[in-house]
Amino acid sequence: MKKNPARNVHLKKGPSKLLEVINASIDVDQRLYRDDIEGSIAHTKMLGHQKIISKKDQSRIISGLKKILKDIEVGKVKFKKELEDIHMNIEAHLHNKIGSVAGKLHTARSRNDQVVTDLKLWIKRKGILLDKNCKTFQKILI
Repeated sequence: MKKNPARNVHLKKGPSKLLEVINASIDVDQRLYRDDIEGSIAHTKMLGHQKIISKKDQSRIISGLKKILKDIEVGKVKFKKELEDIHMNIEAHLHNKIGSVAGKLHTARSRNDQVVTDLKLWIKRKGILLDKNCKTFQKILI
């Protein structure tokens, strides 16, 4: 049986700058920060409720996420393109704040779950705002 030489190849450097530019979506999806954090808080509560993570870990994760939300809202967070998207940016900030326990946030949740949840929460939030603005505009017209 012949060995596949491609299996033994290890990349010695990261992706090209062009790939980083093409792959990064943070310029667009940074507007999902609130929805990503709120979805992650809800997910963390579920993990704690189901006893998948300890109450101590649940508390640390939620506290870290709330601090990140405040930091973003006051402009203390600079999103990094090399982290590609809002999920990885928030995850990196969470890890910096609370350490390796941050990795438990992804238990029982895929990235696809996270993306869909964030988008649905964003659409719901923006829909409510749009409805409010339309009602205000109607009142002005009347």
